[in-house]
Amino acid sequence: MSKENVLHFLSEAAKDERIKSQLKFASSHEELAGVGSQAGYEFSPEHVEEALTELKQKPGFFSALAEAVLLLFSPPHDDYPATGVQPFSGDVPSKH
Repeated sequence: MSKENVLHFLSEAAKDERIKSQLKFASSHEELAGVGSQAGYEFSPEHVEEALTELKQKPGFFSALAEAVLLLFSPPHDDYPATGVQPFSGDVPSKH
């Protein structure tokens, strides 16, 4: 049951900015379990490992992970034309 608590916690954490900000500093299964406990979810570091192992085995996990990484670390979406930024074509201000 606790593995399910981990999965439910991670699902809720994705929607909650406060929990997301706390998870940014979690660098171990123990710290993740601590953040979960503060949010009212009971699970151990071992349950975190079980849940992550299960997620890794799901079909499409790594392609979804790769897409998320590319989205996070790619340049922001913008409205520049495919040729890039256009050269300046206005008047240069005169120096006084």
